[in-house]
Amino acid sequence: MAIINSRTREKGKIIIDYDKCTSCGLCVSVCPDKSLEITDGRLHESQNAVFGCIACGHCMAVCPHDAIKIEGRELSGNDLFTLPPSGNNASYENLYSLLSSRRSIRHFKDNEVDDEIIKKILDAASTAPMGIPPSDVQVVVLKGESKVREFSVDFAEFLKKNKFVYSMLGTKLMRPFVGKEVSELFSSFLNTLVSSYIANMDKGVNKILYDAPLAMSFQSTLYTDPADAYIPATYAMIAAESLGIGSCMIGGVHPFIKKGAKKFKKKYGLMESFSGGIIVIFGYPKYKYRRGVRRSFKEVKVLS
Repeated sequence: MAIINSRTREKGKIIIDYDKCTSCGLCVSVCPDKSLEITDGRLHESQNAVFGCIACGHCMAVCPHDAIKIEGRELSGNDLFTLPPSGNNASYENLYSLLSSRRSIRHFKDNEVDDEIIKKILDAASTAPMGIPPSDVQVVVLKGESKVREFSVDFAEFLKKNKFVYSMLGTKLMRPFVGKEVSELFSSFLNTLVSSYIANMDKGVNKILYDAPLAMSFQSTLYTDPADAYIPATYAMIAAESLGIGSCMIGGVHPFIKKGAKKFKKKYGLMESFSGGIIVIFGYPKYKYRRGVRRSFKEVKVLS
């Protein structure tokens, strides 16, 4: 039985080139589904697979003889590429330097982000891991300050029409249904956030997407883990930083349009139903930050 998502309803087709296969067993060892086995010295597809080939591509990537290909589930042998030399990999020190230098940027220069950089950001984001291949994440690119502002104005208008839901009274009425923690989050943050969004937009000040020259919405379908949207969004931010582009995650849009907002979502090509969603804004930073700020987790437990 294949694992279904919005892009596929089939399992991958395993194609073995027996003229090249030496039955070394590497593909058997790395297959997460146990879709392959060796019997009497010959590699073949297993009849005891858990789900059937999920098209992760591990077997193709590990085979030293290029003897196995996967077709289906949005994957083919043509998707293989030679890995960059290991010397091209960033050291931990270089990676940590990049990550620790990044800040959430909300003030941008007037410069537009050109198509080549947008493509590089998307290419990097597409390498992000996902729960089950193929990726079931949709990306909507809002290119240019005018499109970003249009989106923000329309979102503020949507909030105006539904303001009661996010009012203090609305929060009190919802508390028995959403629980203490969610109710406290609404009263201490979301109520004020909505009021700020609307009040500032009425004055022509965009505190939603900050009139960034570029924004990307990442949404994962109901077939997949909500985290599948957040991981490529994070990769996009890291890629942008490496290209000299500032970025900031905006979590204050998708929770409000989870239910309803059909006209708004349709206008901007957003999924009507989704499991997770986040927006990232991008642009050249207006200000230069000279120091980092150390962050910490709530708690780290090491079990051994």
